[in-house]
Amino acid sequence: SSHKVKMATLIPNRCSTASRLIQAVFLLSLLLGKAQFLALAQENAVPSPGASADQGNANRNKSGHPSVQNVMGKVSRNVYNSALAGKILPFLSKFSITSSSAKNILPELKKVVDFEDIIIIVALGWLTVPSVRLPYNAFVRSSKKTDSRDFEDSYLYQFSSHLSHASKLALVVYGIDCLGIVLKTIGFRIAPTMSATSAKIIYSTWFAHRIKTFKHYLISSALSKHAEATGQAKVLDHLLNGILYACLGLFLLDVLSVEMGLALTSVVAVGSTATLIFSLGTKDIAAKVMNGLEIALSDKMYEGDCVEFGDGMSGTVLKLGWLETQIRCANELTVSIPNTQLASQRIYNISRINKCQVKQSLRFHYGDIDKLPKVLEDIKTEVRSSCPSVITDGTRAFRAHWRDFKDDYLEVVVDFHFNIRPTGEAYYDNRQRVLLAINRAVRKNGVQFYTTKGTFISIVEESSGEKDK
Repeated sequence: SSHKVKMATLIPNRCSTASRLIQAVFLLSLLLGKAQFLALAQENAVPSPGASADQGNANRNKSGHPSVQNVMGKVSRNVYNSALAGKILPFLSKFSITSSSAKNILPELKKVVDFEDIIIIVALGWLTVPSVRLPYNAFVRSSKKTDSRDFEDSYLYQFSSHLSHASKLALVVYGIDCLGIVLKTIGFRIAPTMSATSAKIIYSTWFAHRIKTFKHYLISSALSKHAEATGQAKVLDHLLNGILYACLGLFLLDVLSVEMGLALTSVVAVGSTATLIFSLGTKDIAAKVMNGLEIALSDKMYEGDCVEFGDGMSGTVLKLGWLETQIRCANELTVSIPNTQLASQRIYNISRINKCQVKQSLRFHYGDIDKLPKVLEDIKTEVRSSCPSVITDGTRAFRAHWRDFKDDYLEVVVDFHFNIRPTGEAYYDNRQRVLLAINRAVRKNGVQFYTTKGTFISIVEESSGEKDK
């Protein structure tokens, strides 16, 4: 019932608001229409200096006032100067090519199109690579030189491939020229610089793509010699891509003469744009971008690294973005963290640690106090024989010590270090071997572990699930 009452009061309020809005729009339209009508009436009442007396009398009725039909005609012509009304059909009618317009198109195309040029462009675009591959395979690959490369890996292929791509793009520009002539002939308004502008856009975009490919090749070549710099190579690749796209966008804006309120009249304006970006560093989006760039360039973490943050969040870095970083947690959930939050946190990069630690606190009963020295020596022996990666040269701790007297038990701490990364299957397999080695040493001496409730339990019984107290 309360819901019905609420709806009953809400609907009239919405209707009254909509009604007032419609009334305001209607009154405004009347005022604008009246002002325009009066302006047209005054314009019609005062004849132009060059108008004749007959024209002035024709514009007036018997009482000497301007005719209503004349004034209303001018009003309708001005009021209905719309964007779409009455313009769709005339626009579509331009595409109907009649026989007369077709006769005009062919002569215009003959003035520009040269079939010899088209033949040359097609030959360069589709026959260059095959015509170069044949003699290369016949003379170079067939020779007994052991250092001869495949054709696709040779510099000759790169040259012929670039020439082929440029020729194919030239054919596209040629087609745009012909399309412009056809559209202009059937009645469309075509900018005189459309052909040159389209050619600049197409070739500049293709050139930027080729630079990107060459840049990626150089980074991959350098990475093959320094495999440990994979993360740095990815960051450098993304950064150079951003710079390349920014230069391409500014060049295209300069070509298209886009008015954006900035001095984008030349590619030299990159300096002004960079100054603007740094001046917006206090804004949220710019701050995220700057923090993301700082994280990427600080060599703290890269994509694929296992990390742990100061707030307890840990996982694998999936993506280092400009605004946020994606982390995949151990439960397979993906978390997106803004770069502004990561910039002020401590980052522990576990993937860059080459050593790990296994540390355990063991409890024994006071009745086994005389057996502890032998148990501790056997634990070291078992760990040393079971874990070949354990560090025993003195640079890291290799301890199994009786640490303290507690109220109900004796505290023993074992601490071992290994040349294994602290993540992945290798780490957990090694940790399991350490626990099994401790179990064997304890069983060998007939010692039982002490629990918090004062019961005795063997680690073998606990691992097998038999909790016999």
